Amino acid sequence: MRVDVAVLPPKRAPGRTCLVVDVLRATSSIAVLMGRGLERIYPAASIEAARALRAQLGDGPWLCGEVDALPPEGFDFGNSPSEFAESTLPGPRVVMATTNGTPALLACVGAPLVMAAAPLNASACVELAVEAGHDVLVVAAGRRGEAADDDTLAAALLAARLVEAGAEADDGAARAIERWERVRDDLAGAFRKTTHGRILVDLGFGHDLDFCAQTDRIEAVGVLRSDEAVPYLERHQR
Repeated sequence: MRVDVAVLPPKRAPGRTCLVVDVLRATSSIAVLMGRGLERIYPAASIEAARALRAQLGDGPWLCGEVDALPPEGFDFGNSPSEFAESTLPGPRVVMATTNGTPALLACVGAPLVMAAAPLNASACVELAVEAGHDVLVVAAGRRGEAADDDTLAAALLAARLVEAGAEADDGAARAIERWERVRDDLAGAFRKTTHGRILVDLGFGHDLDFCAQTDRIEAVGVLRSDEAVPYLERHQR
């Protein structure tokens, strides 16, 4: 098994397991929601697509997501994993739309296995990837089409875990892991130095950076299924 890190989503689905990382904050939020027992999360490519998808699905799935890190008008929740950890959730299904994370997940539709991954559920994601036996691409969502240090560092953490489990690191993974090794003792502090991290702190979401930097808190994984007309994330419990 080989592992590599992509600092941006692929233009087409690779023939590898994809661990998709938008650590601040979509895939961290997905980890929390799956850990709390949600049945399905439907990722949408945009806010407008999310609203249309909820109307299409019927039966009252709720909406969560963000525009410029803030909840869109009419949505039930924003995109704060620490809020999801504490709030009463209105139902078992949700439609989610975020600027970077949900489009990154959808970019990987067609890969043999796609997971929403984060430090919060790193061990569970790595275990499932090893079980599947494919080569692995850890996909950093990036920010507005450019590489994002926060996602690259979290992707490197996952790549390092896979190497510890016996995978061989390709060049992209090896470079990322070198960066991760320099900040591994203070991942939250490293997040605060990134562009996205500073924006979240300025908006009052500094607590989410500390939350998202935790490792192995959750044993559930959102696995992307595309065997129906609408792709969705299904809970896999470790």
